[in-house]
Amino acid sequence: MGQVTQAIFNTPIEVGLRLLFVINRSLKSLDTQRLIYYNYILVHSSDIPSAPKSLHPDFPNRSCEIYVTRKIIQKGLLLLVKKGLVEIVYTKKGILYKSNKMSDAFLTQFKSAYASELAERASWVSEHFDYFSDKQLADFINDNVGKWGSEFTKQYTDDDK
Repeated sequence: MGQVTQAIFNTPIEVGLRLLFVINRSLKSLDTQRLIYYNYILVHSSDIPSAPKSLHPDFPNRSCEIYVTRKIIQKGLLLLVKKGLVEIVYTKKGILYKSNKMSDAFLTQFKSAYASELAERASWVSEHFDYFSDKQLADFINDNVGKWGSEFTKQYTDDDK
């Protein structure tokens, strides 16, 4: 069982599925950068005051995920596009992703507690961040990223005991 879990965790399939929940709940089309931010917020929502409990456990320096997940997120998005679960929208701003009728139909097949919580968090992310402009969202992330995951990083010396 451990090998199966390890083979799925943080793969394009797992990340793509998480992204599909977010894209499906969003009221707007989303670019890759916003999806990187939303993916982080989705799984580490407790980093935001008054947010729902995080889906994934907290670990030190978790905020670095924002900077290293682009490639896996792009692969997850490509998988969603290839399977017809999201649509690409070409704009002057760039490439955006939006849900289609297959998105919701596919997601309704997931009945686990985790899928239910993922759908709830995805709705929360959309309700709280879709109205942010790209600059406002980037500023929010940049203003807070140094705080997220830093609660475990204090080095104690003999003087602190």
